Parts: sequence; C-alpha cells; structure tokens
Amino acid sequence: MYSQSHYKDQVLVLHVLKSAAIDECSMLFQFKENMFVNNHASSDSNAYPKVASWNLNKSEGTRNCCLWDGVECGSGHVIGLDLSSSFLYGTIYSNSSLFNLIHLHRLNLADNDFRFSQIPSGIGRLVQLANLNLSHSQFSGEVPKQISHLSSLVSLDLTGNRVKLQSSDFENLVQNSSETLTELFLSEVSISYEVPRSLVNSSLLTSLVMRNCGLRDYQFPTGIFNLQRLQLLDVQGNTDLTGYIPDFFGHSELKHLVVAETNFQGSLTASIGNLTSLNLLNLSSCAFSMSTLPTSISNLTQLTVLDLSSSFFSGPIPPLSSLSKLKYLNLAFNSFDRSNDCVWLGKFPDLSYLDLTISNLNCEIPSSVGNQTQIRELRLRGNGMSSQILSSVTNLTRLTVLELSDNNFTGSLRALESFSNLTYLDISGCNFDRWKLSDWFGKLNKISYLDLADVNLYGEIPSSFFNLTQVKTLDLSSNQLTGQLPSALRNLQNLKSLLLYDTEIGVAADLFLSLKKLKYLYLGSGNKMTLSVIDNVTNDTQAMLEVLYMESCNLKVIPEFLRFQHQLKQLYLDNNKIEGLIPGWMWNISKETLYEFSLAQNLLTGFEQQSPVAPWVSLQTLNLNHNMLQGLIPVPPPSIKNFFLSNNRLTGEIPPSICDSLSLLLLDLSSNKITGSIPPCFEKLSNSLLVLNLKGNNLQGTIPNIFTNESQLQMISLNENKLEGPLPRSLENCKSLQFLDIGYNSIQDTFPFWLGALPELQVLILKFNKFHGIISIPNFPKLRVMDLSHNAFFGDLPDQLFLGLPAMNETNQPATYMQEYIQSVGVYDQIEYYMWVGNYSFSMEIMNKGVTLEYSKITNILFALDLSSNKFTGKISEYVKTLTSLRLLNLSNNELSGDIPPSMGNLVNLESLDLSSNKLSGMIPQNLLQVKSLAYFNVSYNNLTGQIPQGRQFNTFSNNSYMGNDQGLCGFPLNMKCGVSKSPKASFEEEDTESAFPNGIDWVVILSGVASGIVIGLVFGNHLITRYFKEFL
Repeated sequence: MYSQSHYKDQVLVLHVLKSAAIDECSMLFQFKENMFVNNHASSDSNAYPKVASWNLNKSEGTRNCCLWDGVECGSGHVIGLDLSSSFLYGTIYSNSSLFNLIHLHRLNLADNDFRFSQIPSGIGRLVQLANLNLSHSQFSGEVPKQISHLSSLVSLDLTGNRVKLQSSDFENLVQNSSETLTELFLSEVSISYEVPRSLVNSSLLTSLVMRNCGLRDYQFPTGIFNLQRLQLLDVQGNTDLTGYIPDFFGHSELKHLVVAETNFQGSLTASIGNLTSLNLLNLSSCAFSMSTLPTSISNLTQLTVLDLSSSFFSGPIPPLSSLSKLKYLNLAFNSFDRSNDCVWLGKFPDLSYLDLTISNLNCEIPSSVGNQTQIRELRLRGNGMSSQILSSVTNLTRLTVLELSDNNFTGSLRALESFSNLTYLDISGCNFDRWKLSDWFGKLNKISYLDLADVNLYGEIPSSFFNLTQVKTLDLSSNQLTGQLPSALRNLQNLKSLLLYDTEIGVAADLFLSLKKLKYLYLGSGNKMTLSVIDNVTNDTQAMLEVLYMESCNLKVIPEFLRFQHQLKQLYLDNNKIEGLIPGWMWNISKETLYEFSLAQNLLTGFEQQSPVAPWVSLQTLNLNHNMLQGLIPVPPPSIKNFFLSNNRLTGEIPPSICDSLSLLLLDLSSNKITGSIPPCFEKLSNSLLVLNLKGNNLQGTIPNIFTNESQLQMISLNENKLEGPLPRSLENCKSLQFLDIGYNSIQDTFPFWLGALPELQVLILKFNKFHGIISIPNFPKLRVMDLSHNAFFGDLPDQLFLGLPAMNETNQPATYMQEYIQSVGVYDQIEYYMWVGNYSFSMEIMNKGVTLEYSKITNILFALDLSSNKFTGKISEYVKTLTSLRLLNLSNNELSGDIPPSMGNLVNLESLDLSSNKLSGMIPQNLLQVKSLAYFNVSYNNLTGQIPQGRQFNTFSNNSYMGNDQGLCGFPLNMKCGVSKSPKASFEEEDTESAFPNGIDWVVILSGVASGIVIGLVFGNHLITRYFKEFL
C-alpha cells in the first residue's frame, strides 16, 4: 500500500508531464503557423496536409497533440514527428520552435518543399534524435556541422537534396555515431572527396546508399563490403569512384550490391559465390576490362535482379540455369564468347526483363524461351543470332518491348497480332524472306515505336498499316517499298519521327506537313525518291519540323514550304539538283534555332541576297561544299564551329571577320579561286581551330606567324597556292598537329628539322617548293608519310634519315583513317548534348606506282617515303632496312650511286619501289624476290648490270622497269639473254599458293585531274576500280 506522500508525488509528476506535453503541443502548433501548405510541394500521390487538423482552440481531445496526425508521444513527451509528404512549403529557421522538442527520437520531413533553404542548424539541439529523414525536401547549401554531432543517430537520410557535406563533417558524423548508425542514405548529396575510412568501424551498419554524390575516391574502402551486418550497399553513378570487388569470406548478409556507373575495375573472384543472400547484383557500366565471369555466380540462387551490362566482361557465360528466381537479367554490351550455348535462356520462369543487346552471343535461341510467359521486355539487338526467332516467342503475349534488330534471323516473319500489348517493336536489319507489309500490323494499336528498316520489304504500303494511331517513331528505310505514300498517313497524328531513307516511295509534301506533331523527317538517300512539293502552305497549316533531311530527292529548287519553318535545328538538302541562287527568304528561317545547315553537292551559283553575316545565331555547322558558288566568301555567324565551302568558284580575299568566330573548329575553303594573303588575325583562331584547309586557291605572300602556344590544330593544308618565303617557326607550337601539307607553293627554306618537336605529326608534305640544303633529320616519332619530292635538297642521304622514323617499322596496327569528328552541341530539355555530324577525312596527293594519285582518305597503315626529284648523292643507306612497314619508296630522279642494298629485301610490305634516273650500279639484289607484295618496280636509267631476278612478282614487270641501263641487264622481260643456259633459282623461290599480287592495303584514292565529281579508286595490285563517293558525311 502506497503512503499519502507517495501518492502526492505521483500526482505532481503527472502534472509536470502534462504541463510539459502542453508546452510541446504549443511548440508544434507554432511550427505549423510558420509554415505554408502548398498542394504542389509534395510528389507522393498519397500526400495530404497532415498539419491541417492541428488545433489548440477546441476540445480537450483535439488540444492533445499526441492525437494529432503525424505526432508520436511517449512518457508524456513528443518523441516522434512524421510530416513526410505533407505539402509543407517555406523555410525552417534555426530558431524554429520545432527544435525545442528536445525529446524527439524520430523526425521525418521528407517530400516537402523548403524552397532550397539551408538545413537549419537548430537540428543539433535534438540530441536524442535517432532517426532523421530530410530526403527530397528541396534543401540546399552546406549540411550544418551540428548534424555530425548527433551521437545517437541510427538512421540518416538526406537523399535528393542539393546539399554539400564537408569532408570533416562526414568524418565526424561517422565517428560520433559509429556505435549506433545502421542506415546512411546520402544519394545526390555533394561529396566530392574520399569515403571516410572510419566507415569500416561502423559494425552495426546495414544500409549504405550514396548514389550520384560525385565521390572521387581512388580506392573505395574494401572493408565496407565485409561489414557483417551490411545488407544494402549502393554507390551507383559515382563515375570518378575507383575500386574493386574484394574477396568475400564466411557468412555475408548482403542482399543488394550496386556499384554501377563507377570506375570499379579488376575482376570478379570465385568468392562472389559466397554472397548467397544476394537478391540484387548490379555491376553495370564499370571497367572490368575483359574480365571473365566466375562459375560460382551460379551459387547466387536468391538473385531476382542481375545487371552486368556495359562492363567489358568476356569469355564464356557460366551456367545460369540455377538462378531460377531471376526477374531481371541484363548482360548487354559485353564481349562474351561467340560459341556460347544459350540453352539457359529458357530457364527463368519468372523473368520479366531480358536484355542481351550487343553481347556477342550469336547462338540459336532455344524454343524454351517461349515458356517464359512473364517476359515484358525482350532485347536481343546486334548479336548475329540465327534461327527463326519468332517461332520461339509467339507465346510471349505480355511483351511490351521486342527488339530483335541486327541479327541473322531468317525465314518468314510470323504474324505478331497476338502481341497486343506491344509499345516498342524493332526488327530492323534482319534477314527475313522477301515480304510485304501485312494487314495485321494495323492491329498493334498500342505501338509507339516501330522500326522496320532493312528487313527486305517490298511493294506498296497498305492503308490498314496507318491504323497505328499511337505510333510516334516510324522507320521504313532501306526497303524496296514502292508506290505513293497513301493519304491515310494523316491518321498518324501522334507521329514525331518518320524515316523513309533509301526507298522508292513517292511522297507529297502536304502529307507529312499535315502531321502537326512531326518533328523529325528523314527522306531520300539512295536517289530513288521522288518528292512532290506544294507551295500553297502557310505557317498555320504545316508541322513545325526540328530536323529535316531531304538528301538525294531529285529536288531542283529549295522547297517553298521551308519559308514557314521557324523551329528547324538541322536542315540537310545535300546531293540534289538544286540550281541557281539561294533565295533571300532562306536568311529568315529558323534564325534562333538552326545549328546545322547543309546544301552540299548541288548546282547552286550564289545568293539572291548577300547578307554580310549569316543570320542564324545558333548555327554551328554550315556546309556548302561542291556547288558552283561565285562571288565573295559569305561570313558565318560568330557561333560557327564547322564551316565548309570547298570546291566552288568563290573569289576575293578571306574576310577578316571570320576571325570573330572564336569557336571555329573546322575551316575548309579549299578548291576555290580565293586571292590575297592568309589573314594574320587567324592567330585568334589558333586556340580553337582543329582543321585549316586552304588548298587549291591563289593565296600569296608568306605564311604568317599565327600559331600560338595553345594551338589545337591537327590538320593544315596549304597545298597548291602561291605562298613564298620561309616556314613560320610558330608551327613548333602546334603540338597536336598530325598533318601538314604545303606542297605546290614557292616556299624558300632549308629543311624544317624543328618540326621533329611535334609529337603527333604523321604526314609531312613539302613537295614542289624551293626547299634546299642538306637534310638534317631529328627523330619524328609518329611520321609515316613524308614527301620531300621536287625540291633542291642535296648531299648524302644520312643514316639518321632512316633511323629517325621509328613509326615506319611498326606492325600489326588496326586500320583506321586520319579524320576529325564533326560535332554539334544540341540542347534538349535545357540539357546540352553532343551530336555526331560526320567525319572530316584528311586527304593528300602522292606518287604511287608511277602515277600521281589523291588519297581522299588516309589509312594509318599507309607508310610512304618520297625523296624523288632532288639532288641527293652518295649511296643508299643500309639502314633503309629498318623501315619495314614501308608501302611506297621513291628515290627516283636524284644522283644516287653505288649498289642497291640487298637489305631492301627486308621491306616485306613494300608495294611500290622507284629507284629510276639515278647512277646506281651493280646487280639487282636477288633478295627483292622475298618482297612478295611488290607490285611496281622501276630501276630504269641507272648503270645496273647482271641478271634480273626471276620468278614471282618479277615475272609481271615490263621492259619499262629496266630501260636505260645501257644493256647491262639481262633476262626476262628483256630480249638480252644472260650468258648461262638456265637462270639460277633463288633459294627462297619455292612454290607457294599465295597470289603474286598480295594486296597489303586497300588504298582509297582519287585520280588527279578529274574535272568534276569525286571518284575514288581502290587499288588492287595494278588494277584500278572506280566508284562515286560522297566526301562529307
């Protein structure tokens, strides 16, 4: 039995507690009064204003805040407050009454809008706080250091705010809560430094999520992976975060492991199989370069999600059949063995997502795939897979996405009408039997993306096809479709992108202009399209296009409907027959939006209205190549990056106003009739310009010193002008220069040995100038084409000439072309992105097999040395044998003497050797028979004697190769017989099955002197095959 005094004490305690609770209720109500409720402040569909019911002015029940929505009490105090998704709007200040609730253990303010205010430092007064959730609440600024002093924290969530956590505060937070912290969610918080190593001491940690934080750790602490209680580890999206997956020993509780989109490297060890509790593993977009998957991955039988895409895995795919609980499987963009058996693909009864895009699996799809009826997305693009795939998937009626493009699926295309849920269908690039569009396509009424490009379609498009009223993207390119596009096209009022490249379909402009949502239209290419253009259209009656390609459409005029297009970003009218003047109204279209414009390869002669500066304020690429434009050079806007005017008839001087285009990357004014000098103001462009091509004009004067220390130039061509004087020493500043051609000028200088300081120089052409003196060759580390022909160099050929060209003895290089990527920067939804426009190929002329040829593309496996038509004397150095990659060697028309070095037989890749018109003596070395690639050989007009080597490629050379040697040579093909009964056979002239004309390189060349058009020849041995080629794009 309690005493009366004890009872009084109890009453007093209850009174104190009740008073305290009333005070805390007042604090809560005051907090409510200082906030706004805004129905747009929360994104959760279940959000509602929890504080709306809070009231201190009514009955005793409603004044008891422990009964208020979101409030939790204990021991007479408010200990929990959950105001998540409550439409709260405004700023919480550090002196807010909220922070007087010192007994709070749990505070949740997630999914509100605090107007990008700073997280209030007053939170630090809530010293008993264990759970703090401020996620997705529009906070910004620095996280107050007071949060790091909360030593009782069990869970902290700052996800989705624009806040920055200082390194020292993060370290203090981890150390102060190391004995309590179990959950840490910091995704999208700015943490641009290393992860605190002390995290490995947080032994109670179960969840660590730091997505997209900007972490810059050189080595993510591997001890975190092996924290015994850790169940969730997610560091996705930290692209500068380096680390590796460690070994796992003993029991692990890890259920979710995500390191996607980081720089994690190394390989997966067999110990990954010890993570038997894993149900989600995402290692996508990492740098596991050519790492193989351990077979132990099949031990992870609890997995429901496995994503290994874009991580450079290779080798065989281990048995995955045991992962029967998988719902999501993504192995896309890897390089697995092509011999993989794909039987395992049909072993996942609950699978809803399967992506094997470009994973190198050219296996046959098992029929058991059709048993996985839960699949909603099936992506198999780009694997070279065979079989009649659609016979295996017709049961997958829940499919919403089916992507089978770029495979070797054959046979007839089966009806897909049972796939009534499809929204995305791509079967482009498959080798189906020739077929016509069927009526059942019109029944796929949920389709929004349909790609049927290059699937062997023929015939006309049935009207029923245009029942696909939900389609937004439609691609029918590269098929044998004929007839006129039917008027039923107007049914597709949701169409945004239409591609009809390389078909024979006739198109009337009013049809596609009637599609009000159409933004992207690609027509022509293949010169098979006829285009009926109407002129009575206005701004109110037509679609507002953003991208329009009308290439090879037989256009003879610029379509009038363009006059009303004010939102164009890309406009390509290339390779038509548009003639005459560019109309004046063109200067007024899409002034604010156009950033790519091309009228290349037409018959245009000029401008109806010459504007001093092109008016498009956002224009980045302007291509008027290959027309007949006359008059002065048009001036591009300051925004221009790529400016092409080659192969026209432009006159006058280069306008200095071009120098105001400080973003200019590629400038090609070649093959015109431009006069004057190179503007000194080009120095202003040196820091941005990558390509400067002024060849084939009438430029005079000296080359100015316009190359600054910050020069970015990679290609300079001043060929075929009237330039004189010395080379400017400022060229030494062009450390990125790969290509320099100043041939066919009147440059007077000694050999520019100082160009050896350019570490990237690969092509150097100085021919047909007035260079003179002795050659002094330093080391040119990457030079592989050097043409010094037709100058006045003299003296012996130094050994260093051959020793200083180390790139000419490289072997086994993958074939690539010298070119510059052409890019534009686009903006979509206020986000900048780079768009590939095309490739700008470097070109040159060089003597090959006795003929001057122009290479419109220069492959990196072409190695050539031309020293012809100078005054070199002395012997050919034995060190010529070091240039084992040489394809072309021309030493003709000099005064070289002595023997032909037998070591030339080491030049096993040589295809053209010209030593004619020298003073060489002795015999032609028999060793040259081992140069099996040799297709052109000329030693005429020397003093050679003895027997011509017999057999192999030497049996193909004519008398012209040997004439002028004063009858000192004998043997085939000459009539002069040698004084022996039978020609001796060289020991290496054994029988073989190889062709006498091995084709070491397929050169892409263009015949010089062609008056119009561009013609490329592919040289196979001594045969020339020509084809037409489009230079740009």
